[in-house]
Amino acid sequence: MTRLPAVSIALAGLVGCALLAAGLVEPTAAFAAAKSTKRAAPAPFRPTPAQRDRLREITTREGARDTTDLARWLAEDTAPEIRAAVARSLGRIQNRGSVPALSRALSDPASSVRHQAAFALGLVADSTAGPALLRRFDVETDPSTRVAVIGALGDAGRKPAGPALIRALRAKDPAERQAAALAAARLRDSTVVDALASASRDATPDVRWRAAYALGRIGDRTGASALRRLSEDKSEIVRYHAARALGEVGDSSATPRLVALLHDSSWRVRTHAAQALGALRARKDARSLYPVLRDAHAHPRWQAAIALGLIQDPGAVGPLTEALKDSASGVVQAAAASLLAIQGDAAVTKIVPALDLLPGFLRSGLIEQLGPVPGPLALSILTARAADSTDAPLAAGAATALSKRPADRVRSLPVLRPLLAARDFTVVCSAAEALGALGDSSSVPAIAALLRRSGSPEDGDVRASAATALAALKTPEALAALRGARSDPERRVRETAATGLGLPADSVAALPAPPLRVEAIPENPATAAVVETERGTIRIALDPGRAPRTVENFARLARSGYFDGLAFHRVVPDFVIQDGCPRGDGWGGPGYAIPCEYNDRPYEVGTVGMALSGKDTGGSQWFVTLAPAPRLDGRYTAFGSVTSGMDVVERIMPGDRILRVTVR
Repeated sequence: MTRLPAVSIALAGLVGCALLAAGLVEPTAAFAAAKSTKRAAPAPFRPTPAQRDRLREITTREGARDTTDLARWLAEDTAPEIRAAVARSLGRIQNRGSVPALSRALSDPASSVRHQAAFALGLVADSTAGPALLRRFDVETDPSTRVAVIGALGDAGRKPAGPALIRALRAKDPAERQAAALAAARLRDSTVVDALASASRDATPDVRWRAAYALGRIGDRTGASALRRLSEDKSEIVRYHAARALGEVGDSSATPRLVALLHDSSWRVRTHAAQALGALRARKDARSLYPVLRDAHAHPRWQAAIALGLIQDPGAVGPLTEALKDSASGVVQAAAASLLAIQGDAAVTKIVPALDLLPGFLRSGLIEQLGPVPGPLALSILTARAADSTDAPLAAGAATALSKRPADRVRSLPVLRPLLAARDFTVVCSAAEALGALGDSSSVPAIAALLRRSGSPEDGDVRASAATALAALKTPEALAALRGARSDPERRVRETAATGLGLPADSVAALPAPPLRVEAIPENPATAAVVETERGTIRIALDPGRAPRTVENFARLARSGYFDGLAFHRVVPDFVIQDGCPRGDGWGGPGYAIPCEYNDRPYEVGTVGMALSGKDTGGSQWFVTLAPAPRLDGRYTAFGSVTSGMDVVERIMPGDRILRVTVR
């Protein structure tokens, strides 16, 4: 399937959604409850016919990723509503050339424009915007805009932003303190650790959990004492972020506390305590994880199985073998992978049934775990499965696994080379990257030829993998091919080529984007979805104000029956559930891509977002977050939230199916 050309946009729906996304009009009652920020309602904006035309042109150019005239309109248009819409569109396009115009817009007389300009600079994430953002931080008086400036400093401020974030962590406004903690998490500057430790005593739980999250992301062990204290917090969300962060900072002295948290009343806390014990390789506490394999909730069981594999505790073989009978598919895969990590080749016969019985995404991941397992049995299974064209998920996973066995390259290379001509693109991608990792210079001509593939989104994946392989091989012929790839239509390919040539990733040329499907926005967009699954019903409030094209794409696919019968192929313990892949292995889509509509909706419990493999690569795969996930904010299009049925979401396991999706 090929990508479809852009289509015309329904003007009435477009204008309303454009203004709402820019925070310039109040949302309809259908999704008013979904707004994540509170601000006073401005006077209604009633655009003239000429202004309607301009708003239409702004959103059309946003969809086409065309910045022509946008900077001029941002500076010259007399309507702040239009200037704000321009700033938002420039942020979504993410062209570094827009930074000067957006930086100047930080001084716009309208706070709505300054807000959108700050948020846009965070999306572009170019360090040259740092000085302008710091200057604005010193003088900005509008509370909402201050929060946007602080957030942008985390993405674009780099190290000079540290002192400003420390000040913001001490601000009177809790919203500023929350934003500063998340910005510090993105900045990962250890000079902010002491201020975050102080913030861990904040009276507001929403500040405390963000401080715990940031301390974990920074990974500096000096924050461990604050995290140990937070692990005893009365608030569940604070405890589970603190538990996870203790593993991230490597605080081995915290293992007694983590063991205690395995008995916490919250399944989320138990899940993250198990995760942290695995991250710490807490061998002496491994036995404390055995009972968690029998936890009433699947997520702690799953994470305990993963942790025991990381710890490589020989005593866990019996409990993990028993866990192969678990009713939850994720637990079975994790137990099988951990047995391989502990027993090596001796575990292969135990886990072979899972290679055929698990859902495709899990099977592919499991066979990859055979890669580092030494021994003839693992190698024979990998070479046989890689050559089996009837099972693409296993063939692709096996090819990736072979890349992890450099000592066996003599046997692997003859199996991998023919796969460059495989019919399934995922197998081609995996084989190309494996040949690059194994240093097979004789495959350079065949891999370079893959850079000429075009015509579908899948071909973009093939070119990206080819560029990755050529960057690893670095022969003169490979480097010559990479120089040509610097003009590839897809930015991710150009960036890989640039880094492979020793150039900065952001030195890539600003070329016209590949054609995207730009949905027509109806006058009355869908505002709700009902997802009926084998586990129960999930109700979602859609957000066409912030993401009109994404909502309409989802609604159109739902009305066509596209999602009916599809399996949730990916689940990550207490992180996300994901659906929308017709292949069931995570590589599938509708045959086109839609533009990302990055917005300020945060990823909280139950937020619905669009899955990507790079900017503007979304199509049909969508996910629901099981817990707050700030690292996704502004990086994946958020387009709704679960209003009921989170208990169903929490029970979903890979392989569980959607029965039907209805929208209204």
